[in-house]
Amino acid sequence: MSLPAMRVIFFTVQPAVVVNTIISSFEQLGQKVLLVVTTPGPKARPTEAYKDIASETRRDVDVLVTNHIKRLPALLAGLEPDLIFVAGFPWRLPPELLSLPRLGCINTHPSLLPRYRGPNPLFWQVMNGETEGGLTVHRMDADFDTGPILVQRSFPIEPDDDVDSLYPKLLTQGATMIPEALALAAAGAPGTPQPADGSYAPLCGEAEQWLDWSRPAAYLRNQVRAWGQAGARAEIEGQKYRVYRARVVDLSPGLAKARQGMLLEHSNVGMLINTGDGGLLLEEAELKPGE
Repeated sequence: MSLPAMRVIFFTVQPAVVVNTIISSFEQLGQKVLLVVTTPGPKARPTEAYKDIASETRRDVDVLVTNHIKRLPALLAGLEPDLIFVAGFPWRLPPELLSLPRLGCINTHPSLLPRYRGPNPLFWQVMNGETEGGLTVHRMDADFDTGPILVQRSFPIEPDDDVDSLYPKLLTQGATMIPEALALAAAGAPGTPQPADGSYAPLCGEAEQWLDWSRPAAYLRNQVRAWGQAGARAEIEGQKYRVYRARVVDLSPGLAKARQGMLLEHSNVGMLINTGDGGLLLEEAELKPGE
């Protein structure tokens, strides 16, 4: 695909390997990444990713680490960007920044907008047992994830996927979508307006991390999948664990009458726990007594 050359500023808190991949993709399309802007994030959404970006992004690309978003329009005006490209940046961009590039600002969001707007779309898609995920590239406006859609593609969420296994799918999808999104941005395409209504994917914390054994086993398995390598947290017979992988097991009528949260069996395949509906076999769990 032949594109006009554009000067791009890239806003992100993605891992450096993703940042470098996106920079290389832009260059292969004849685009110039002027600067990568990253951040430790607001207090409600702190991130350590900026350290990885600062240390591991290619040495021929400048990196700016900031929490002073309102200062950015004046700081970046001299670079005369054609486009701002955003992937997972936790700050809302002020109007003066949105209007700075002559072709505007576009954002990638890992859901099929308007579904799962907000800061934690992957977690809630897995948590809610969705069988289809996706990636959306949209023009940015004053609110998070509400601007007109330029490109959108879906992919299946398989039963054994967890939140971590979705990242390679997103990268694969993004590789096919970025050229089309850049072409539309360069042409000044307005995009397709989103409906006002949609769903929201809020931040989650310690309360969402603990397994509640009164819930059905299928729900708890999705919760484990949603936390991925970070692990869901569980209390079993007075001891605390991190759970990384689990599956639902049908119980005999006798075992199903046991109290919820009871350890029914501990073998080389895992720990079998009674839940509010069915058994949950913890196939990968780690004892964490200090938590």
